[in-house]
Amino acid sequence: MRKIVIAIFVMFAGFNLVYAQQRIVNEVKKEISGLTLTIDSYKNSLKKISKALEHEETKEKAETWWLAGKIQYSIYDMMMNNKASGEKVNPLEAGLALIDGYDKFQVALVNDSVIVTDKKGNPVIDKKTKKYKVKTKYSQDIMNRIVAHMVDYSAVAGDFYLANDWLNAYRAWDIYCEIATSEWAKKKKIAEPDSVIGYNRFFQGLAAYQAKDYDKAIIQLANARNLGYRKKALYDTWIDALIQQQDTIYLVSVAHEAHDMLGANDPRYVHILINHYLKTKNYDEANNLLDEVIESDSLVADYYDLKGRLVEIEHGIDNSVPYYQKAIEINPEHPMALFDLGNALYNKAIIINDQRSTEARNLYAEALPYLEKAYKIMPMNEVLKNILSRIYYVMGSSKLDSL
Repeated sequence: MRKIVIAIFVMFAGFNLVYAQQRIVNEVKKEISGLTLTIDSYKNSLKKISKALEHEETKEKAETWWLAGKIQYSIYDMMMNNKASGEKVNPLEAGLALIDGYDKFQVALVNDSVIVTDKKGNPVIDKKTKKYKVKTKYSQDIMNRIVAHMVDYSAVAGDFYLANDWLNAYRAWDIYCEIATSEWAKKKKIAEPDSVIGYNRFFQGLAAYQAKDYDKAIIQLANARNLGYRKKALYDTWIDALIQQQDTIYLVSVAHEAHDMLGANDPRYVHILINHYLKTKNYDEANNLLDEVIESDSLVADYYDLKGRLVEIEHGIDNSVPYYQKAIEINPEHPMALFDLGNALYNKAIIINDQRSTEARNLYAEALPYLEKAYKIMPMNEVLKNILSRIYYVMGSSKLDSL
C-alpha cells in the first residue's frame, strides 16, 4: 500500500512540475500582451520563460520558442523606439536581442508542424504530395516578423563591425542574406537583388577575414564575386585570405581574375602571377604578361624589376642589369630593385677567381650603394645582411662591425 501511495505521489509531483512549466508559458504570454511594458519587464519575462525552454515537457513546443523570440524582437523594437526619441541606446545589446530572437524563432518553426488528423484520430494524407498533411500555428506570424526586420539585420551587422565584434557582424549579415533570398521574402515582394546580396556577402566575408576565419572569408568573398560584386577591395581581401591559407592554386586563379578585371593598375596581382610562372618555369607566360603590363603602364618600377629577374634566369646577369636600373630610375627607393641590382653586381664579382682583384673590388664598390640603401629599407632581410657582411670583409671595411 505504501508503494502505491509513493507511486501516486511521484506521479502527482511530476504532473505538477509539467503543469508548472506550462503555467509559466501561459503567464508570460499574458504578461507580454500588456500595453505599458518596458524593456525591463520584457527582460523579466524572458528570464522567466528561459526555464520552460530547457524543460523536457515544454522545450519542444513551438509556442515556447515563439514567445521567447517575440520577446527578443520586442526588446529590439522598443530600444529602437527609444533611440528615435533621443534616448541613448546600446546598439550591440539591441543587435544581440535581434540575433537571439531570430535563432529562437528558427527553433519554433522546426517544431511548428502538427499532423492533421480526421475525426477518428488518423493522419490525413495530402492528395497532391501523398504525404501527411500538416498545419502550423505560429509560422506565419514568425515569418512576418522576421521579414519585417530584414533590413535591421544588415544595420546591426554594421554596428557589430564598427565595434570590432566580427563574429556577430558575420552572423547578422548571414541572417540578413538568408531572409533577403527566402521564399517568404519573395512572396512578400521584398527579396533583394543579387547586387545587394553580393554587397552584403562581401562585408560578411570581410568580417570573417578580420576574425581570422579565412575559410569562411574565402567562401563569402567568392559568393560576393559570383553575385556580381567585383571591387578591388574584394580581390585584395580574397587574395590575403588565400595567402594565409597557403592555397597557391586558388590564389593564382584569383590573382589572374583580378588582373584581367582591374587591368594593370596593381603590381601585386602581376607579382603573384610572375612568381607562379617562375616557380613552374613557364617563362613564355611570364614574358607575355610582363611585356603586356609594361606596354600598358611603363612607369611601374615593379614590372621592370620582375622583368629583370626573368631575364636574369633566361639570359644571364648582364642582360638583366638594364631592367633593374630602369626600375630604380622610376623609383629610387624601390627596395627589391635596389637589392636585385646590387645582388647582380655582387654575383658578377664572386665568379671572379681573385676576389681581391681590382675588377672584383670595383664590382663590390658599384654594388654597395644599392645594397646599403636596400638594407636601410629592409633591415630584417638576412640574405641582404650576409651579402653586405661578405663585401665589407673582402674590402676590409669597418662597417662590418655595425651590422
